[in-house]
Amino acid sequence: MLHNLPIFHHVRPLLVFIVFALVAIIAIVACSESDDTQETPEISSDGLALVWEAWEQIGENYVSSEPLDADAVVSGAMGRLLNEVEISPYPFLTEIGRMRGQPPTEVPGEMVDLWRAVAKYQAANLEFDSATVAESVVTGLLEGLIDSSAVYLDATHYPLAKESLESGLEGSYLGIGSRVVARDGQIVLFPFAGSPSESAGILPGDVLVAVAGASVLGQSVQEVVDQVAGPKGTKVLLGVIRAGEIDPVDVEVFRGDIELQSVASQLIPGGIGYLSISRFRDNTGEQVFTALEELNRFDMLALVVDIRSNPGGSSEAAVETAAQFLPDGTLFGYVEGKDGQRIEITTGPNENRLSLDELLVAVLINEQTSREAETLAAALHDSGRATLFGTTTLGDASSYEFVELSDGSAMYLPVARRFSPKGELMTTAGIVPDVEVESVAEDKGYGGESQFNRAYEFLDGQLPPFR
Repeated sequence: MLHNLPIFHHVRPLLVFIVFALVAIIAIVACSESDDTQETPEISSDGLALVWEAWEQIGENYVSSEPLDADAVVSGAMGRLLNEVEISPYPFLTEIGRMRGQPPTEVPGEMVDLWRAVAKYQAANLEFDSATVAESVVTGLLEGLIDSSAVYLDATHYPLAKESLESGLEGSYLGIGSRVVARDGQIVLFPFAGSPSESAGILPGDVLVAVAGASVLGQSVQEVVDQVAGPKGTKVLLGVIRAGEIDPVDVEVFRGDIELQSVASQLIPGGIGYLSISRFRDNTGEQVFTALEELNRFDMLALVVDIRSNPGGSSEAAVETAAQFLPDGTLFGYVEGKDGQRIEITTGPNENRLSLDELLVAVLINEQTSREAETLAAALHDSGRATLFGTTTLGDASSYEFVELSDGSAMYLPVARRFSPKGELMTTAGIVPDVEVESVAEDKGYGGESQFNRAYEFLDGQLPPFR
């Protein structure tokens, strides 16, 4: 090998030159890249304080079937920001990635790029106020969550939304008991059965033209409702135009407590009952008991419980409904909050419980059955009390609450998640029925529709032929 040494001595200087050349090239490239980097402009983050607060509250309260995906949430916020200031993502986001400098201490680590994006835009647009886009960015945070029901409400809309949600769970309200509908520029009344409106003589389709002698023409539904409202037990004079009448008709209607109906029932030939629950209000449990008691008087042998398109509502009412079919102390499910502790929910003592232990039950569900309605379906199914018919449920079994922010706005967030009696997490996959049936119209059968007919045929086949 010694005869190769002279050649090595000639090559060695060339290798040294190449190494130095490569180092120089790398240095030039590094300098070039360094030239592209920019210091983050010195601006305050106060304008985005609402965003930082919202992010903190999400971290402290958010609980869902899936863990929080910080990257997706931040991406949602960044997307909203770019849309708000009307900037194309490229090359803007690339330039942000090259920026240097430490953000203020109050900026969350996950939000540094968002802060830099606002700082860069504000530096080029001095009149830009970051506070004006803060609400839009918070909306983007919630859009990045997997929960489609999560929403941001500003200080104006939050009280209205809260009132609407709470009133939606109430079993009654103070009024005249009539549905008020805007149709072709007119206000049309449809009285509820047994309501003060019906008792006073209001007919379905009556057009409301005056309240207490004052015209309501051209007014909105809410404006009319506000004028009709008043203390319990007092009367209001309504002027209506009725089909077949030439002149307006004056009707005095008492104001009173109007019970909202969420349950309907009927007995079908063959001893099979039908119980429909449109949603769970505070009084739904009582209405379920009353309906079942009435059906049971006619020797009901089986029952179809219809909770299709039921959006949930009162969890207490859902448990009360389950308690009509399950023994006292039966596990209804679990609820798990941010602390990770599971709380058992069981059916309590029910003095009004009917003797329905031997009753055959089929439950109808569909893709719009959600939350407490899904939990009820799982409880009746897992306990062996019911067979499920229809299509897979929505898959939104989270428990939501309003999380208020310091400026009077709020976020509607999932703060707990539900588990079935078997301990299975109720996920976005929804509840799959035992018998999958798409809903289509059918000429035959009592229901005129496939899902009900399949459930009825199933129950009918389980009962004695002669009954």
